[in-house]
Order: sequence, then structure tokens, then C-alpha cells
Amino acid sequence: MNLAEQINNKRREIKTDGYPMSIGEWISMYESKELDIHPEFQRFYRWTLSQKTGLIESILLGIPLPPIFVSQRADGVWDVVDGLQRLSTIFQFVGILKNEEGKSVEPLVLQKTKYLPALQDIQWNNDADPKKSLPKDLQLVIKRSKISASIVLKESDETAKYDLFQRLNTGGSELSPQEVRNCLLVMINKPFFEWLKNLPQDEAFIATTALSDRPLEEAYDVELALRFALLAQIQESDIKSMRDVGDFLRTCS
Repeated sequence: MNLAEQINNKRREIKTDGYPMSIGEWISMYESKELDIHPEFQRFYRWTLSQKTGLIESILLGIPLPPIFVSQRADGVWDVVDGLQRLSTIFQFVGILKNEEGKSVEPLVLQKTKYLPALQDIQWNNDADPKKSLPKDLQLVIKRSKISASIVLKESDETAKYDLFQRLNTGGSELSPQEVRNCLLVMINKPFFEWLKNLPQDEAFIATTALSDRPLEEAYDVELALRFALLAQIQESDIKSMRDVGDFLRTCS
């Protein structure tokens, strides 16, 4: 099969669509549970208050934002593949963001920026101090602003959204390789992810590995547990011939 044939075959496996949507529409989809942003992913992303404020500033200034990549499930719900932090920040600012237990996340309070210093301490709504609430006309500016949706349709090959997620969240990403794998596991098999996540909590494991805070923040403890679980099942000769552990983990998990 030549290159053109390979490209044509793979292109047929992925059915896509796309169109601009207002932020108000994104909010409505989230509130009606037609959009799954996978709150479990929040632990893997580490946007600062400055980054979150910068996003709201960009929207208010009319700076175009990159599209949100979603995958349409069989039930019609959209899984967010790329753009979780942008949507989570918007939902947190509006005051509707839920964590993985379904509890409301503390609404976002902005800080001043280079171009908009008056954003300091601004919230979407502040009943105690209305002066610190975002004016209604600016709320409408945000709700009417557009963020395009790029949709991997449900007719696509089942693995398409996972491949897309991995491509969009590696290379230049702040996520560690294991954090990307963890996100994929949540999408593919959440019970297995929960089982794997609990393995590093064993007291003997903690005493043996003695990891510092930074590796723990990057889920390196989960990676070590995954390495043990997978490598324990293959022949020693295969382990010796292994070139790259990361490639092996990505292929297997």
C-alpha cells in the first residue's frame, strides 16, 4: 500500500465536523450534562491564577481562542479531548464548575493584568460587594464570544479520540507522560484507573520509593506502579531487549 492509499484509508476512519459556538452555548451544554470535561483530569493540570485570569482577559479583549476538540459519544454527549483548562476556567469564573465528586468549585476571583489592572478581585457575581462583580454588559460580552468546536464524530474509529488526545497533549505540554496516560485511562477504563491510582498508596511502596514532592505532583508514583504491574507479566528476555520504557508503557496502556 503506497502513501496516498494509507492516508486515504486513515482519513476514512476519522469523521469530523466543526463550527463556532458562543461561550453561552458551551455553558448551556455543561449545565445540561451534554458536555463531559472529565473533572478527574483537574488533578493533572496546573493552571495558575495568572493563566486563568489571562484567559478571561483575552476573551474580554476579543483575542481569538484556539478551538476546543471534542469527541461525540454514542449517547450524543461530547467528551472534551483538548481544551479542558479553557472550559474549566470559564465555568469556574461563571460559578458552575463541579469537581469529580459533583461538588461546586470555589468561584474564580481574578487578579489584575498588564492591560486590565481593574480586574483585581473581580468575580462573575459578588452579592456582598457588587462593585467587585463583573458588569452585566461585560458578562454578555463573554457569553457572546465564540470558541470553535472541532468534533470527532461518533462514526469515527473507536481509538480516534484517544489518539487525538495523546497527540494534542504531548510535546510542549506541561503534562508528564504518565499524566497523559492517566487521562487516557480515565476515558477508556475508569475502574482500572482508580485501581492503578490506589496502588502507590501502599505503605511498603511509599517506603521503598521515597519520592519527593515534584515526582508525586507529576504522577511518577503511578508510573512506577504501572511499570511494576506490566513488567511483572513479561519475560525477562523481553525486558532486556526493550529499547524505551516510555514507548512500551504507551503501547501497553
